[in-house]
Amino acid sequence: MIVESLPTRAGDVMRDGQRIAWQEFGAGENVVLLLPTWSIVHSDFWRYQVPFLAERCRVIVFDGLGNGASDRPTEAAYYGDLPFADDAVLVLDACGVERAAVVGTSQGGVWALALAARHPERVAAAVFIGANVPLAPGHPVRVAANAAFLDEIDELDEHPGWAKWNRAYWLSHYREFLEFFFGQCFTEPDSAAEIAHFVEMGLQTSPNVLLATAGDDDANVTPELARAYAAAVSCPTLVIHGDEDAIAPLARGEELARLLRSELVVMRGSGHEPQCRNPVVTNA
Repeated sequence: MIVESLPTRAGDVMRDGQRIAWQEFGAGENVVLLLPTWSIVHSDFWRYQVPFLAERCRVIVFDGLGNGASDRPTEAAYYGDLPFADDAVLVLDACGVERAAVVGTSQGGVWALALAARHPERVAAAVFIGANVPLAPGHPVRVAANAAFLDEIDELDEHPGWAKWNRAYWLSHYREFLEFFFGQCFTEPDSAAEIAHFVEMGLQTSPNVLLATAGDDDANVTPELARAYAAAVSCPTLVIHGDEDAIAPLARGEELARLLRSELVVMRGSGHEPQCRNPVVTNA
């Protein structure tokens, strides 16, 4: 949850017996819904956006299953792109909101796309920040790491770089994995404070939860489905992407913007989390 800002309201919704916690800030007719991202963090990654936006409109955030104040099931059936997008509708209903502008970063960008395409009547506009929508190839080192994710590891090996993207390594060296991964999220110099904040959030869940978040295949957005969703989106859109993003290549943001016929803002020198590392420009 957002730690340093006091919400005007808070509550939770239930999905399949699991609790999803939400917070609301500010007031007004215009509503912005800040979506969660991968359960490796909770909604405090929006901590620089909430006070800025709450001075201007009503702001809603929620913790996706797996972290924060929400439940942490370890079964894959609870996770996936489509369930998380539909959770946003449950939260909007609970807050009495018919229509909102939605903002998603990283995997949350995938969910923003699915939400805007599947529930167009609920989405007034959509903003995609460092969206990891599978519309272009991933970084080669990440693709290779995914291919070796289930490989057994030798405890004597050093596991440099993306070799840490490995099931056995997560289970045996979880903190070390978090420190590496968030170092890749923040490629900008002098990012130690942001990396430490994200590691703290990551330690509030477990590797078993993260393993479950892969979800079932039929609950995830494929490249073909992403293209179909992009063609179906009719609301105004904005794509923001760092040109030093080591998690989701800039090419993914470029292709998403092309398919949406959207404005593309390239954040020069920015990594995967410009809303944290360069919040003034991102907020504007």
